[in-house]
Amino acid sequence: MWIIVKVKNKEVEIFKKELLKKTNQEVFFYEPKIEINNYTCNKKIKLIKNILGNYLFCFHKNFSDEKFVNSLIYTKGLHYFLKYFQFYQSQIQDFINMCKENQNKNGFLTQSFLSILNCKKAKFISGPLKDIIFQIVSIQKKYIDVLIGKRKIKLNRFNNLSYLPA
Repeated sequence: MWIIVKVKNKEVEIFKKELLKKTNQEVFFYEPKIEINNYTCNKKIKLIKNILGNYLFCFHKNFSDEKFVNSLIYTKGLHYFLKYFQFYQSQIQDFINMCKENQNKNGFLTQSFLSILNCKKAKFISGPLKDIIFQIVSIQKKYIDVLIGKRKIKLNRFNNLSYLPA
């Protein structure tokens, strides 16, 4: 059974090690990540971001047992488990499958995954428009029409524009 976990800042690896110890190495983790190419001072810098922030998916056969999950509440690095995960197993599995279908050969999500999400507002995370929040007006095969302030702009989808839902 899948469970969604919120982990404390900068303690993801500590949490993973502790959970593996408590469950005898039987936990599978999934963190959907995206690779961002930033350019500063004419240097290309690659950043890796978890699209869910401090949340990650964990799978263990005993997560269906409430007593087992409650025994893990005080795991080092854990902030909390999301409640009612038992009722949303099919949606969690569908989301994970959708993420895995939209990964590149290195295991990072492609920009096409972000365009699948029906978000109305997004934020550029690289390029000359970095940190600008825009509203998506329409998405076409080759172009995206966005609204920045009162200005409507047509952007080529294949210009390596990186953005995340805002």
